[in-house]
Amino acid sequence: MFKENIETITSQLENLVSTKTMVGSPIVSGNVTIIPILSACFGFGTGVGEGGEKSGPHHGKGSGGGGGAKVDPTAMVVIQDGEVKVYSLGKKGTLDKLAELIPTVLENVKGSKCEQ
Repeated sequence: MFKENIETITSQLENLVSTKTMVGSPIVSGNVTIIPILSACFGFGTGVGEGGEKSGPHHGKGSGGGGGAKVDPTAMVVIQDGEVKVYSLGKKGTLDKLAELIPTVLENVKGSKCEQ
């Protein structure tokens, strides 16, 4: 039972951790492309137990398992006018730098809507 629980829990990890899930879909607005980079942490466990009398109505067996995941944005790749910049979201001040890009992105969005 233990082996089956572990196999069931871990069988889907390959689907969860791939370049498709760790590198987000590009966000394009005008001449700016933003690509989010993610990190993931996984944890899982399983257990099997038996207790009570050796046999009879008060004898019990049980098994179970579970898992959890945490996904965080760790960086942003910004491509603008052929220039590529990588902003780490873990460093202090990086969000300020990204905030400076917001007016440019909004300007491009407005410009592309007007063209349509």
